[in-house]
Amino acid sequence: MAFHEPAIGSLARTKGSLFLLAQLTGGTTSLARAAREALDVIQRDYYYDLSAGVTVSLARALAGANRRLYHGRRRLGIPRRSGVSIVAVVIRAREAHAVKLGPASAVIVRDGRMYEIPPPPAVAEEDPRIRRRRVAATLGEALEVEPYTWQGALAADDRIALVSRHFAHTIGVDDLKRTLATMRPGQAVEHLQHLFAIRGGSGSDGLLVIEVTGLSATATTQHLEPVRPAEPFAGLPDQSPVPLADAIGRGLHRAGDAAESARSAFGRGVLTVLTWVLAFVPRRRPEYPRTIPRTAEREQGRRRRVGLAGMVVVAGILALGSTVAGLPAPRPTDAIPRASIARDAIAEAVDLVEIVEDRVDGADLVDRDSARAVELLADAHVAVARASSVGVDDGQLAPLRRRIDRGLDALYQVARVEAVDRVVDVEASLDDVDLVDMVAASDGSLWILDAGRGRILRTDPADSSVTVIYRAGLALESGEIPGDPWLIATAATDVVVIDRQRTAWRIDLTERIPRRMPLAGAAEISSATTLIGALQHRPPLEIFTLYLVDGATGEIDRWAPRAVIPVTYPDPAEPFLLEEPDLDPREARDLRVDVNAWLLHADTVTRVDFGSPRDQADYSLDLPPDGDVRPDLDYRLLDGATVGDRDLLYVYDAANARIIAFQRADGAFVGQWMAPADGPAAGALDDVRGLAVTSVSDGPAAAYLLTAGGVVRLVLE
Repeated sequence: MAFHEPAIGSLARTKGSLFLLAQLTGGTTSLARAAREALDVIQRDYYYDLSAGVTVSLARALAGANRRLYHGRRRLGIPRRSGVSIVAVVIRAREAHAVKLGPASAVIVRDGRMYEIPPPPAVAEEDPRIRRRRVAATLGEALEVEPYTWQGALAADDRIALVSRHFAHTIGVDDLKRTLATMRPGQAVEHLQHLFAIRGGSGSDGLLVIEVTGLSATATTQHLEPVRPAEPFAGLPDQSPVPLADAIGRGLHRAGDAAESARSAFGRGVLTVLTWVLAFVPRRRPEYPRTIPRTAEREQGRRRRVGLAGMVVVAGILALGSTVAGLPAPRPTDAIPRASIARDAIAEAVDLVEIVEDRVDGADLVDRDSARAVELLADAHVAVARASSVGVDDGQLAPLRRRIDRGLDALYQVARVEAVDRVVDVEASLDDVDLVDMVAASDGSLWILDAGRGRILRTDPADSSVTVIYRAGLALESGEIPGDPWLIATAATDVVVIDRQRTAWRIDLTERIPRRMPLAGAAEISSATTLIGALQHRPPLEIFTLYLVDGATGEIDRWAPRAVIPVTYPDPAEPFLLEEPDLDPREARDLRVDVNAWLLHADTVTRVDFGSPRDQADYSLDLPPDGDVRPDLDYRLLDGATVGDRDLLYVYDAANARIIAFQRADGAFVGQWMAPADGPAAGALDDVRGLAVTSVSDGPAAAYLLTAGGVVRLVLE
């Protein structure tokens, strides 16, 4: 802590007295040096800045100290998980001004009530700074910050305290208020420090108490008295005690003055001589203008220049028009062959489709000879494409394309999704949403990661409710401030979130309160990591194993805690893979963990059995049977479910906007679902960001899809 009371009257009236308190997270000597340097910078910059008011100058000084720590973290040796929080209070006359950044706080006690300054924003209110940037929790965490500010009037007998939030939580708010209201500042500090030690407190214990008292207007002050000389020689001219010293000094001064006068005279003489010499140098006589240009002539010249520029523009337009006119254009006679080609292509496609749809004994060609039907429908598809290439409108070809698609769907086991229900509309409930990931919990709820404002949302498909459980920059009940959510996974009874600050949080499905989870080695996670999975094998003891695919090295890290409470994870994480797989895990699109681990790639999966990846020759997903019609594959999402007595894997293919089901045991193709070509359900599978399929004992499974606006549900019949 530090304080400064100016001794100069003008500075005291304009800037007031400054009181500073720094709260440290981590008790290293390098962090203490950084805090002391930050306090010195704030004091120097505040009293130096005279361009604005007290609050603005104090906020600028705090922002300058933040930039200094941000650029000098390595020089100052600030640890990664440590930080400095500062609160500053200025008292000027009957006003108080407060600025803070971080958990350190200031309180004012007046008439038996205690108020926090600056007051924290309400939980239900929207913090305007979160819309602009992530709120920094300590100095040096972000380059640009906007501190909290407050200013207000003071009254007699007010008590102002700068206190560490850790100190206040340890002793309790009621004891802090009672002590400040009933005791003098010195006694209050001693009592609170003693109470902090009794309650087993450790760590940051900073406390600075200020009492505001009133001075009566009729108070007697000290009168000024004249000062008289204390010795008889006072007032006489000073003389040296050394003989002849004064005379020699006066002589030296006169000699110096004479030398200075001589130098000045010599300079003036040289200047005079040079002036005489330059007077005889021949010079050119100045020439003055003999004519004055008229305004009419200037205007005429301007019009000529504008006319010339207009002629250049017209010439350019004519050249461009002649070039366009000279381009080859289709001749009228070319329309006849194009129309003939379109007519023949449409007729060919119609004939081929009629052959396929012709029923013999109640069965069409798809049921009688599927191989022949594939050839005919493929030829019909090519004929329709040929007709479209010569200019036939797609709207006119749509009925014919639907007939071809019906035949192909019957051949390739494609089910068209007719009804899509929007069960959760997130865009209508919240503003500025950017939904990027979704996981399904064991209680049927869906947990969504919103990157727009750094939120974790809980939705219930049963009642379409949306609840904000986690929000970046908003302090929790414990006083901790979480960062932007980055990775999310779900176990049996918990949801695990890792934020951008490499801090792990555990959210119980019943409590729904984020709590810090100790995860050793989380600071080493690569920023390119996108895949995480969790498997809770000992419910409800909150013991689960985390699997994470490192995006930089391709290693699969595994955190497996011991079966003890409290839960501790190994440091560093254990490598999960016993040998290198066929496909690079860094190129995996999704990760699923159950009894086995599954890495989804663009066109297949890698199955990992207890750390041993299986070769693609031993296990891989079958190619869909419609490869000749839809050759491109782009698998993005993976989930699994049990339907009846079969275990299935469900994959979302972004290249063809479809969901494909495979046998979990051998990767055999089971079926696929696509949206209809037109109607209200068209385009329902174009932008899918999350996939969750429910297990059912009887009947078709239901799939929940995360889209840009919310969650939709479709039945996979």
